[in-house]
Amino acid sequence: MNMPGEEYAYEYDNEFDLENPFTSPADEPIASLLDAEGHHSPSVSAAASAARRDAAGSISKVRYDGELAAHPRVAYLALNYVDRFLSKRQLPFEHKPWAPRLLAISCLSIAAKMQRAAAISVADLQRDEEFMFDAATIRRMERVVLGALEWRARSVTPLAFLGFFLSACFPPPRHPPLLDAVRARAVDLLIRAQPEVKMAEYPASVVAASALLAAAGEVAGAHLPAFHAAVAACPFVNSEKLRECGEAMAVACGIGIGTAVTASGDTPVTVLGHGHYRSASSESDRTVGSVADAKKRCMGPPSRWG
Repeated sequence: MNMPGEEYAYEYDNEFDLENPFTSPADEPIASLLDAEGHHSPSVSAAASAARRDAAGSISKVRYDGELAAHPRVAYLALNYVDRFLSKRQLPFEHKPWAPRLLAISCLSIAAKMQRAAAISVADLQRDEEFMFDAATIRRMERVVLGALEWRARSVTPLAFLGFFLSACFPPPRHPPLLDAVRARAVDLLIRAQPEVKMAEYPASVVAASALLAAAGEVAGAHLPAFHAAVAACPFVNSEKLRECGEAMAVACGIGIGTAVTASGDTPVTVLGHGHYRSASSESDRTVGSVADAKKRCMGPPSRWG
């Protein structure tokens, strides 16, 4: 691999927004996200590797350290870098017990710069560790990581799909405080579920949809049937994968399964403590309307739905 010189430069001028990963507006945002998600998703084998487990442990230690406490989105982006790296390249010195920790520290450093978070001290990251990496070693590993990512540090993660599903599928009335509450809870679930190996089996779009449905079941239960129906109507959402992912997320986050579908395939209901059954025609009309609206908004290039 050809790497830049010792003092490499990377563009960190603009804060990277995980929910809006593109530097300029796309003509067809959802099509662009779908085109990118496959290139940014981790492989299942990488997610299940010992190196990933150890690196995730190091990131989690920093994430929940009472004094250091890296921002949740920094830790989230860092683990995404770990996953993408291990999906493309073998970890240098992988048999050395310190190698996953070096990878984790380097990914945390890159993520902090991308998020324009407060500088993460190399010394603080390695507090209480017997073996310490110097700054030059970490910089070299950062170059190795960025090289494996082809210098594409603006990851497309499930967070990037939240805005689309909320704008295209959430049924009216779309009160901003309610949408903000659903989004915030979905972000929390995505961050909590990310370390779970099984989440790597599903596309980022499906993971995002699962988190939003689980969140809606908790904070907007009355909207869940129409929301679920509209999400399922999107041509790129596989209903079976959506169900499986929802179950995996429920297990990973220790919550009730966000949605279930009756045996007849009719109305989805929340099972997060309260069932919301709607038999009135107004509820049925709203659901049908939301599905029709979602289909219009979801349709992109026909080649995507083959």
